[in-house]
Amino acid sequence: MKKFFTLLSILTMSVFVTSCGKKVQIVSDVDVETRAQDNIVHVVTDFKLDVGQAELPEKDGVLPSDYGTYKFYRVNDENRIEIDLNLTEILKIPSGLATLPNGALLPIDTRGAVVVEFPLERINGKIYIGHDGKTTMVGVAFGVKQLEDVADELGGIGVYPNYSIGGFNVTAGIYPGNGSGVDSGIAIFANLGGGWNEFGEAKEFQTNYNTRAFRVLKTKRLSRRSKRKLYRSLRRVLKTKQVLTIE
Repeated sequence: MKKFFTLLSILTMSVFVTSCGKKVQIVSDVDVETRAQDNIVHVVTDFKLDVGQAELPEKDGVLPSDYGTYKFYRVNDENRIEIDLNLTEILKIPSGLATLPNGALLPIDTRGAVVVEFPLERINGKIYIGHDGKTTMVGVAFGVKQLEDVADELGGIGVYPNYSIGGFNVTAGIYPGNGSGVDSGIAIFANLGGGWNEFGEAKEFQTNYNTRAFRVLKTKRLSRRSKRKLYRSLRRVLKTKQVLTIE
């Protein structure tokens, strides 16, 4: 049976090791589905999140130019984010400089891969897709108002644990606010392997894909004092049964 951990455990103890030595994670499950019709390939990624006693609000939106859709939703008391992307059309877009909602560079090593970002409607967040010809990455980042006080504890440093789940490599954690009205938030990036070529055409899924691609970059570590403050701040937010404000 899979063991799922709360976001409180994830973010306070992924920076360091828990007392029992277990690894912890924000995303507890990842489902990936491909749909191909009329030479158009859609990649649908569904992230299951564990946010303690808190809940994600239900939100949905459409990306420009029929590039895809997204939705934050709950089913069977589970918090989920579904991202449906038109991979065939997106890979025709030139790569640009992708950043987190706070303006910082992505915390993952893109290794020169094509990375495209899309802003979310009415949300201070973004959706990302990256492709290097062999490996595809799908990501999402969004601000959470209840995490705004965490910025002080983070001291401008993001916390991004990296782990494998369901055969996929995932980087997921918290990014700090920027002090200019942008809240701290959650960022998730998943390496989905080599199921598609550079034209967005589906191919036989490669189980021996480059798991090192799109891995988290090394960042400055939090001090022990900052870790304790971070724990207390997150505990106050996530032990409360509430709907998180994503805006």
